[in-house]
Amino acid sequence: MQTPVFLDHLPDVSTVTGEKPAQYRLARNKALLELMLDGDTTWTRRQNCPACGGDFARSKNFSQTLLEFQRCTDCNTIYARRVPSQQTLDRLRLDIISQKEAGDTGNNREFEFISLMNWISLTEARLQLLLDTVVDIRFASQATAWPESTRRLSHNRSWDFLPLSPENADFEDIGERLRNIAPRAVLMPTELDRVADPETLIRTIKQSVPAGTMIFIASSCADGLEYEILGADSPSFIPLDRLTVFSIKGFQTFCARIGLSVLEVSTPGRLDAVILDRYFKTTENSDIPFWSGFFREADQNRLHDLQILLQRSLRSGVLRFVLEA
Repeated sequence: MQTPVFLDHLPDVSTVTGEKPAQYRLARNKALLELMLDGDTTWTRRQNCPACGGDFARSKNFSQTLLEFQRCTDCNTIYARRVPSQQTLDRLRLDIISQKEAGDTGNNREFEFISLMNWISLTEARLQLLLDTVVDIRFASQATAWPESTRRLSHNRSWDFLPLSPENADFEDIGERLRNIAPRAVLMPTELDRVADPETLIRTIKQSVPAGTMIFIASSCADGLEYEILGADSPSFIPLDRLTVFSIKGFQTFCARIGLSVLEVSTPGRLDAVILDRYFKTTENSDIPFWSGFFREADQNRLHDLQILLQRSLRSGVLRFVLEA
């Protein structure tokens, strides 16, 4: 199993603490609050960890704010105890996407787009496979410049885009489209922690693509240092975007249960060091042995070295898995 490291420049802290990210978090919090006050909302209560299947009784409280979250003591995955229907989640996301200004999803995200395309290209080279037909699941709905970037920068790959649709809450349309396209690779960089039932989605993909198809999945990572230190206070923890935050062990167990082979695991996060640096330099009573002094004395070189260390030890806040169907 490969564990590649992606050497990226550290972003500015405004990436997660600026006005637009703050407005987005408020909009999602508002949507969650309205959902919880709506007596007609249907909720499903989880009895087991959605990653490893461990009994709820073996989990511990991670957050009690608005929506109850648990952390599984068996695999470290963080998950919402109850979730709304997929149709409700999709409708709320489409509402927020429609409210965004056009510039929010434009070329300011091209670094992210290039990183995703490089991920596929590097994996293709390492595995000596031709991944010339790629299907993107739902990412283009919230990143409207993404299809145009693939046309300019993806080295003549064929791309198909399956958009977010509240009419497809059971993922049947995704399965049908995948069977018709028969892709060499499936890319899903934003969905896993945002769906009510991750297992149904991943099983649908596995059952709908040819054997040997590469599946590229990115998601938030419960093993990330920011979650270990900040917990639910991490600015990356945004219900309803975070309903299941898989750990590395949890997602490996999840894949084994479904019958997917894990070929690559990485945690290419770029924000952990920046988020924690700001926290320790601006928050009162943030004294934690070792880390307080580390960050208060840290310069950009030290932060960059820390981010590389987190990647090498699979402790950054974003996980990436390459799977074989």
